[in-house]
Amino acid sequence: MKKILATLGLVFLMTGTQAHATGLFYTDATYPVTATGSKVQDLSTLKKGTASTNNILFLVETGDASIDTAAKNGGIKKISHIDIHEKSVFIFWKGVKVTVYGE
Repeated sequence: MKKILATLGLVFLMTGTQAHATGLFYTDATYPVTATGSKVQDLSTLKKGTASTNNILFLVETGDASIDTAAKNGGIKKISHIDIHEKSVFIFWKGVKVTVYGE
């Protein structure tokens, strides 16, 4: 029993403290990070840019999920709002995708 509790404690330490909800075994969630005060008349006209990272076994992480990279990928100069999409399967794999919307 002590080994199980120690293992669960280690998993929680590896995932860190985050402001959003993360499932222990599976996560597939999108949540907002920030929004600017920029006025947008029609959301359907906004450009969209994405950037992502992938993590395997909390040992190897590759990619660039920065807001700057996502904005450049979408040709965005004026950011309206940003969403984050996380998907994970226990400690085996985790993907993070940043989506930036703007003009």
